[in-house]
Amino acid sequence: MARKETPAPVSKETAVNSSVIEQDIAAANSLAVIERNRQEVQTQAEQEKDEVLAAGIDIGRLEALDFVLTVSTSAILATYENVKKSKAWRHLRNPKSAHGEHFQSLDEFCEVKLGKSYQRMRAIAVNRNAIGSDAFEQAERLGLRQVDYNAIKGLPAPDQELVRRAVEEAQSRDEVLDLLQELAARHANEKEAFAKQAEEAKQEHAATSKRLEVVIKQKEAAETKAARIAVMPLDKQLLDLQREATIMMNDALGAIRGQLRQALIALNDVPAETPSQAVFMAGLVGQITADLMALREEFNLPDVSTAADAALAADVAQWAGN
Repeated sequence: MARKETPAPVSKETAVNSSVIEQDIAAANSLAVIERNRQEVQTQAEQEKDEVLAAGIDIGRLEALDFVLTVSTSAILATYENVKKSKAWRHLRNPKSAHGEHFQSLDEFCEVKLGKSYQRMRAIAVNRNAIGSDAFEQAERLGLRQVDYNAIKGLPAPDQELVRRAVEEAQSRDEVLDLLQELAARHANEKEAFAKQAEEAKQEHAATSKRLEVVIKQKEAAETKAARIAVMPLDKQLLDLQREATIMMNDALGAIRGQLRQALIALNDVPAETPSQAVFMAGLVGQITADLMALREEFNLPDVSTAADAALAADVAQWAGN
């Protein structure tokens, strides 16, 4: 007889509701976000509270110092930089406000609490940075003024370092001023020398450019002339060359008989008590004579300087007129 199969027992497990689980997870995440935001807000509030407290402490110290003695510029500068960096001035009340309002600007805070404008505090910070913190404190004790700091900042870097060392060792403002005047004078002389060199270089460049321009023009004229002569008949070329050579000779004679002669007359007519200029004058004439002799030897030319040849003179006149 066949056995009957026993049916499987019915499961009693409760079906999983996934939507409920997702809602629980989302709620937990929301709580975590809220808690994290709360902690961040609390941290930020505590940080701002610390900044305001620190600013208040700094200001309190300044007010206490002001009550006892003159506040050092370094102490004021330190407070200014701390408050500026932390922006704590926005959370401080302005004692001059009728309604107890907070400071509306850093400039307002500087005027009320530090007794100086924002622009002045910036200038003081630049002064300190120019010579360093240690030298700055000594400079304030010596009584250096803004004009002195401006003079220091106008010097080259190596000279600024000399001034910084001098400030640290100086016993009075006058010692620093003596060094500043010496360095300023030296710097002015160097600047003047550089300017002179630059001007000379500029003039030399202009002269070189002008010479180059003249050379280029001469070269172009020579090339034009050579091209013109190249297409001339041979006899015309010869006449053209003779004409130009004669023009150059006349220019040379004009310079000798005109300008040079007048210069020799002026040298010869110097006052009697003046040393004779004969040797100097002979040197001028001798140089011209030597150059002429060199030309005669170079081209093996006969000496016709004393010839009274009318035909030669006529030929010369003819060349000059063609």
